[in-house]
Amino acid sequence: RLGPGGGRLMAADAKAQVLVHIHGLHKDFANTQAHSDWLQHFQQATQAWGIVHELLSEANDEVVHYFAAHTLVTKLQAGHLPSSGSISQELLRYLANFWRGPAAVRRQLVVALIDSALWQAPEQDGHWLAECIKQLSERVEAISCLLEFLAAIPEEAANRKVVVAAQRRTVFATNMLQHSGHVFEALCKASVTNEQCNVGALHAFARWLHLQHADPALRAMKKATAKATTGTRFSADVVAKGGLHEHPLVQQAAQTIGAIAKAPLELCRACGDVLSEAQGLTNEATPQARAVLLLVVQAVVEGSRQLLPMTRANLEMWMDQDGELAARAAVLGRLVGELGAIFCRLTVADHAQAAAATANGQPPPSNGAASEAALNALSEAALHFCALRHTDLAKCG
Repeated sequence: RLGPGGGRLMAADAKAQVLVHIHGLHKDFANTQAHSDWLQHFQQATQAWGIVHELLSEANDEVVHYFAAHTLVTKLQAGHLPSSGSISQELLRYLANFWRGPAAVRRQLVVALIDSALWQAPEQDGHWLAECIKQLSERVEAISCLLEFLAAIPEEAANRKVVVAAQRRTVFATNMLQHSGHVFEALCKASVTNEQCNVGALHAFARWLHLQHADPALRAMKKATAKATTGTRFSADVVAKGGLHEHPLVQQAAQTIGAIAKAPLELCRACGDVLSEAQGLTNEATPQARAVLLLVVQAVVEGSRQLLPMTRANLEMWMDQDGELAARAAVLGRLVGELGAIFCRLTVADHAQAAAATANGQPPPSNGAASEAALNALSEAALHFCALRHTDLAKCG
């Protein structure tokens, strides 16, 4: 009989009933809604914890493992915590069975692991993160899981499906930011494992650069900028303290975009995300900020010199919207579009520095010529995008 049986499950056959409804959901199409309702009701039951443990600990079909992992996410996002035991350690043990996949099951367990941390005491955040990174870094086969875990932390920190207080969400993000150096180091080590891990590491790195916007100090600076009429400036700590432009993953991203005509497309997309996030962490023209911004500009210019000659025919003929050339041009075009404000900012700053030097009887700054050449080349690339016979890409210019 379908339905939750009056809201109670007999302990003896509870797992068997769950399996029947999971398989029924995917095979018994005449009763799909009834199976779905029953399973949703089951996910709210207290005894679901024990049954999910059995399902994840045994050999089962992927659909069974997925439902069990999704049940954990559902309960943790709603704040339905187990009565005893360390849920984080239990989830890490489950994950050990799914390091190599299936990817959908692993993803749910990773999300559950992070959601469980949002319910712990804030003072435990640092130890939790370090312990998770340690355990997921010990085996080569766990590296993909580590990368997925690190990429998901910024997402779940902002996920309002987890019904924690807004203050706790803010504190969690801030506590994670305090360990950015440890995370960046782990991502660098993981990136050299293989090509797939390299893309995953760059993807996670971009997410952590975006997480920097959650820094209370940076948010305060940006809020002041929005209210000020004099144009208050801001830079994230990773920019202001210098060195972001020298980070190995930022350097790789710049080199890849500079070779965008030949580099693997997925790698180009991940590197485009990294450079996009990096340039968005400042609106200043200080030496530290300039080093990051010019690195992005120069990478885009070099990439344009390689890719745009391949699109000359599309100044007159419409480009194939779904072709690989359009996909590569989209990565580059996105960066060109985002660099508009930087172009203006650096141009104004360069002219102001040159004018100040002239007024003081000094020669113009040595970096002015290189900056001017890069910005001129960027403007030429933007003009090329404006003329392309591709509506979306033309907007990039």
